[in-house]
Amino acid sequence: MKKWIFSLFILAALFLLTAYIFIPKEITVSSTVSMKANTRGILRCLQDSSKWEKLFGNPVSENVFERDNQIYKVNQKLFGGLEVLIKNKDSFVTSVIKPLSLKYDSAAINWSTTIGSSNNPFKKTEQYFIANKIRKDMNATLENMKKFLVSPENIYNIHVQLTQVKDTLLVMTKKTFTTYPNVENIYGLINTLKDHIKTNGAKETGYPMLNIDKNDEGFFTRVAIPIDKEIPPVNGLIEIKRMVPGKILVVEVKGGSTTVTNAFAGLQDYVQDYNYSSPAIPFQSLITDRVNEKDTSKWITKLYYPVY
Repeated sequence: MKKWIFSLFILAALFLLTAYIFIPKEITVSSTVSMKANTRGILRCLQDSSKWEKLFGNPVSENVFERDNQIYKVNQKLFGGLEVLIKNKDSFVTSVIKPLSLKYDSAAINWSTTIGSSNNPFKKTEQYFIANKIRKDMNATLENMKKFLVSPENIYNIHVQLTQVKDTLLVMTKKTFTTYPNVENIYGLINTLKDHIKTNGAKETGYPMLNIDKNDEGFFTRVAIPIDKEIPPVNGLIEIKRMVPGKILVVEVKGGSTTVTNAFAGLQDYVQDYNYSSPAIPFQSLITDRVNEKDTSKWITKLYYPVY
């Protein structure tokens, strides 16, 4: 009997000693996952509230999500990441998610928090197991984030292709409008070019190209059409241009002007994130004839962005 009591005493002492020696006053919980993606793109995606459901799980209430019975509340956007509250029983633990740069096309996401442990060895041990559970949930959620973030389409909302410039010879005209040019304005310029191409016996080798820039005078509008041979310019009205036969990013979009604007914003983010430079202005290629097709949801536009 005495041996049994003594053994129990030793076990209890070992338990207390283990709790105090091996479980620190503050338990750091951290998880990291690496992926082939751009750091700035990841940060932009993390801070886009419309994508939090994809990153954290099913929405429960405003900015609150559930994944595998774990509750996450996105508390605030930080300078370089997110502050996320992780529910622990009836309270929340504050954690921080930050993307880390590895290389220009590779990154990692670190998720960390600190849990203060009790002086009570039983409570301290319980908090240790809670910390391990949080770490496992972090690992699983980060792996889910990785599956979403490794696809550039999920970050930029567009599918970007890198190809070579094919049509290098262009006939171009330009005009400044006091208001944003409508379909009639744009196709008035296009038809001017088409007539000039036909008059001079050339052939169109691609779709009409469009670029619109806002300046102090209004909306500076440039329209061009690729052609198969050089033709004479018209002083002050029509110019002949040559594009550099280099690399170009291409994005196909279906929809009206708002869809095109949003896609172009995503393309600009892509160019900046991957440190591309541009030797020429980006432009739209009007695949669908806007005059004959009035339904903007059916309009197909290709965005072209020359890069090196």
